[in-house]
Amino acid sequence: LCISLVFAIIFASTILVFAEAQQAVSDEVNSLIKIGMLQGDGSGITIEYTKKEMDRITAAISILKLRGLYTDALKYKGRSNFTDADEVKWDEGRNILSYIKDKNIFTGNEKGEFMPYDKINEASYYKVLLETLGYKQILGKASGDFTWDQTLEFSKIIGLKPSGSTLFTIDDLAKATVSALKAKNKSGKQYITSLIDAKKIDKQKVIEAGLYEEPPAKIKSVKPLGNTVLEVTFKSDNTRKISEDISRYSIEGL
Repeated sequence: LCISLVFAIIFASTILVFAEAQQAVSDEVNSLIKIGMLQGDGSGITIEYTKKEMDRITAAISILKLRGLYTDALKYKGRSNFTDADEVKWDEGRNILSYIKDKNIFTGNEKGEFMPYDKINEASYYKVLLETLGYKQILGKASGDFTWDQTLEFSKIIGLKPSGSTLFTIDDLAKATVSALKAKNKSGKQYITSLIDAKKIDKQKVIEAGLYEEPPAKIKSVKPLGNTVLEVTFKSDNTRKISEDISRYSIEGL
């Protein structure tokens, strides 16, 4: 009995500590966990993990997931790579570096190095976020939407939320990524909707994560068939799940 009681106390304490840790993690981190965009290290995703500064290869992985390209990058066998790719000790990690180099998603320094484990600052990450949303950096005489110095200010203009902090943590990355998912791209379409339409992300998961709501179904006509029955005809396709959800219906006065 004593042994059972001791185990019960330890188990209950463990659950309490875990619950407290989960509560300390931001809503944005929890949302990215639910849709598979944030996985953590060997200890999982803890409050300590989210306080870590972001390194360049982790930021690259996050951008690839945001673009729905991560699986392609893992299998990529490019002919070129950054000169310091061997610093990454796992084969798929080197595939990722080759992919982002060939696709010009991230650039290296003048020596051709990517510096995978160097820290990345907020402006560098937001620059790639802006490009993910279809905006272009102004380089030289080429036309574009923002200069490097305007990166954070332009991000605010289109609805992103840079903090301006000198340290860019994993929690900051989560908040930046969620704001990009909810933002509209340059074409005026919500970015997460583009991912859903392209089947790059599971719609049900993003709904459960609180990142997306089903748009209301378009109604063509409503007519009474009796005292207690209405016939509703929809314009939209694929509306069965929506139309059968009784909680969506209300009639004023009844």
